[in-house]
Order: sequence, then structure tokens, then C-alpha cells
Amino acid sequence: MRNKILLVQLTLLIAMVIGSNKLISQTYINELMASNQLALFDDFFESDDWIEIYHEGGVLNLAGYYLSDREDNLTKWQFPATNPGVTSITPGGYMIVWLDNDTEQGEDHASFKLSPDGEGVYLTAPDGATIIDAIVFPMQQTDVSYGRECDACENWIYFDNATPDAQNTSLISPTPLLYINEILILNESNLVDESMEVSPWIEIFNPNPFQVNLSGYTFSNSLAQTFTLPLNAPFDLTIEADGYLLLWMDGQPSEGGHHIDFVPSSEASDITLKGPDGNIADTYSYQVGEVNVSWGRSIDGAPSSSWFITPTPRVSNSLFIIEPAHLVINELQSSNLLDTTDNTGAHEDWFEILNLGNTAVDMGGYYLTDRLNNPIKWQVPLDMPDSTTIAPGEYMLFFADEDGSMGWNHTNFKFNNNGEALVLRSADGFSIADSVHFGALPLDHSWGRDIDGTGPWREFISTETTPEYCNVCVTSVLDLVHQPFSIFPNPIKRGVPVFSTHNAIIYNSTGARVGGVKENEFNAIDLPSGIYYLVSNLSQNFEMSSRILIVL
Repeated sequence: MRNKILLVQLTLLIAMVIGSNKLISQTYINELMASNQLALFDDFFESDDWIEIYHEGGVLNLAGYYLSDREDNLTKWQFPATNPGVTSITPGGYMIVWLDNDTEQGEDHASFKLSPDGEGVYLTAPDGATIIDAIVFPMQQTDVSYGRECDACENWIYFDNATPDAQNTSLISPTPLLYINEILILNESNLVDESMEVSPWIEIFNPNPFQVNLSGYTFSNSLAQTFTLPLNAPFDLTIEADGYLLLWMDGQPSEGGHHIDFVPSSEASDITLKGPDGNIADTYSYQVGEVNVSWGRSIDGAPSSSWFITPTPRVSNSLFIIEPAHLVINELQSSNLLDTTDNTGAHEDWFEILNLGNTAVDMGGYYLTDRLNNPIKWQVPLDMPDSTTIAPGEYMLFFADEDGSMGWNHTNFKFNNNGEALVLRSADGFSIADSVHFGALPLDHSWGRDIDGTGPWREFISTETTPEYCNVCVTSVLDLVHQPFSIFPNPIKRGVPVFSTHNAIIYNSTGARVGGVKENEFNAIDLPSGIYYLVSNLSQNFEMSSRILIVL
């Protein structure tokens, strides 16, 4: 009787497994890295995306199994059956698969890459339908892996110290030398966050030759205030080597990892930054001065401090201003399936820069970023003027593919398919030449100016994309008059001229008239930092005849 009961239970269990699309298994996607630059290198000394597969049972040969980053296409890449020595996992062992879209490099190189902005990874049985394991991962930080807290555990965490081909263990890195470098308490119009709000801010400087993830670090002061930075947002809290990180002290951590639940005293006080190991990274005493005037170290990391009438958030306190040339972001594509190819024939995200000036411009040293909190994320090479110089009226194409090994014009970031920002800065890493925010775009559609350089942004369908060519070609300045109102650049640095497509009156935030601009001319703007409203006589439609201008 007992044997019959066991047989019935086993039959029910088998039926449950067969009836499910999720196989009960001892094979796991155990760890992954979606943005690898220095953490791990393959046999060709290339740093590519990777995942680690962990197997608890007997020897497993994955030949015939599938990997994919699309749930609607589970058979995107199949493990080949040509070399079982590469595709087999020993009991309790691991396998690294390189997600580099370069299958010619071996059986452990898949035909797709991962997006650091987050997506899914799926391991599927040879039937092409039964999912062995899957993970939909959030946004990732370069050289920080994401994996199960322990091998085969259910909980996933970030690892500063990746553990490829080894047991998943979270190690606390020693607290390095860091500096609280600059603080602005009375911020009324100096700098706005992503929600166009102004709040006190604090800047941390990392003098080390390696990046530092501030996840788990704690801010405190002598007033018994304390806040520990979250562990789930390294993409907001990592400071690049010799770089800077700005945090908003607004008491609103729900707005993102770089918003902290720490509102500073409005009087002179102190702030301490302590690492997860309990050691102090820095303690700094600050002063509170006039509105929009910051207090910071005279030179980055120096023991002496001074006032900064022109604050330098996210850049060196010893900043030497380099005004940008008349360059604009003119067109971009964030989802390239069959459109433009790069020098290797690959379809990658791309964007185009246009020189609106009257002289050639060497872009060497200019900075581009897709993250507002990391303004110097990627720099155009300084030593290639023959390649990086744009003639007047000409275009330059860049590929946002996170793969600098493919050429000088390949950035270290990819675009988010759901939309994000792209900012172009001069060689000082601070002065903005141009910026654009864009939303999700359909496959092979682009987002560009209409007309080139000065017109408003709109979507171009797949047959209209024009990399390295004019979006909407015009033959005379008269054509500008009939275009919707546009102002460029925006935001601007105080004293930088702007180009307006129409006459407009400038009003401040209280509604007072403070100046004006002339159409089709470069207008010098000498206004205090703040947010202004420009209203033209283009039409009776206020939405079409008005623009917001931000002066930094």
C-alpha cells in the first residue's frame, strides 16, 4: 500500500513538472555582469558582458540548450555541440558564457549583448520552450556584478568584487581615502535635479585610481542625524576613478539613489562619511554663506577651504572654464536593428554632432554622457585631430555601444531603449554645449532636429534617418523664419550667446521682463543663474510660442 502511495505521489510530481513551462532544476543563472570594462577578460583579452551558470547535479552538457535576452525569442542563441569540453559543467561547478555578440570566438561566446539599463536573461532547455532559469535584472553599474547572494540562493544582490567561476560571497571592501569636497546649503537656482527642484547638495571626490561604490556608506553629523546609502543603487552611487559624485541632501531618498534622507543644518556644522567596515572616509566642517555660493576645498582634497561664487558641482574645484564651440546634438537612434552599421558591420545605437560654427572644431577632449550625475563619463580622444575635427556645417557620427575597442568614436555607454538624456560638454567637463532628453523610440526610428541644428526635436521614421547628413535640408536663412520657436543652446552658461529662431522677450520666474533675444542672431545672455521664460510672437498658441531657458 505504501509503495502505491509513493507511486501516485511521484506520478503527480511528474505531471506537475510536465505541465509547467518552468522546469524544476538544479541549474541556475548564478551571476552576471552587463557592463564589464576591467573586472574580467576573456581568452582574447577583451572585457565583455558575461553570465555565470551554476549546476548542482551531475555532469551537465549544455549543448543544444539556449540562452536569450528576450522572453519572446527564447532560442536566440544555442549552445553548440562542437566542443563538449567547453559546454559541459562538472558537479557543483560553474560555466562563464561571454555575451559579446561574437560567436566566432568560441562555443562560450553568445550572439547577443546585455543592456546595463536592465533586461532579462533566459536559459532554456533544448525543446526551445522550457525555461530552466531566468532573471530580469535592474540597472547595472560598470564592473559591479549582480548575482545570487549565495550559490543557488533566491535573493539577488550587487557584488563590488565579482566572483566568476567561484562561490558567490559578498566581501566588504576596505574604506578608501575619499573627500567631502564641496557643499551648497542655500541653493535657490544654482543647480536643479531631474525633477527641476533645487535642494542642498554635497560633492564627494574620489582621488583613487579605481572606482568606489558608496552603497552602504553612512552620512552623519554632530546633530545626531544619520543616513545609510542603499545597497541596491550602485549605478547612482559609484564614483569613477579620480571622479566626483553629487548627492542631493533633500530628505527624499524615494527619488533615486543620489537623493539622501539627510537634510543639513542651515548653520555652520559638520558632516562625516563612514564606510560599511566602520572606518571614516572623511569628516568635513562647512560654512553657510550667501545664496548660490558654495563652500569647498580650495583645491580638490586640500585641507584649506574657500567660498565659490561659481560653484563647481561634479567637477574639479580648480576648474578652468573652456567655453564650448557651436556644436549641437542633431540626431540619435536608440534602437538600431537594420539601420546604420559601424565600421565592423554591426548595428549599434548612434548619435550625430553638427558644427554650426564658421570654423573647424576639434572635438578631442569634449565629454559625452547619458547620466546626469556623471558628466565626464566618456571623453572624445585627445590625440586624433585628423579624425575628431568637424568642418563648419559638417556632421560627426558616434556609436553608443559601450565598446571602445571598436574605434575612437565608440563610447563607453549604450542608450536606454526606454529613453534617457545625452549631454555634450566642453573639455572642462562642466560647460554644456548641448543636451537632449528623449523617450522610447520604435525600432530603426531616430530622434532629430527639424531643421538641423536649431529646430525642435521630432521622431524620424526608419526611411527618414540621416546619419552624417542633414535631417531637413534648407538653403537659406529665410527658411528658419517659418520654423517653430527654438533656442540653442539650452541650458547655457551665464554669458554664453544663444541662437533664437524668433524674436522673444525674456521673463524671470516672478513674471518680470528682464531682457530679450533677436531672431536668427547670436544673443549674449548675461543673466543670473536661474530658470527663465522666453515668449515670442510666433503665434497665439503659448505652447508653440514659448520656451524655458535655463542659465547655469
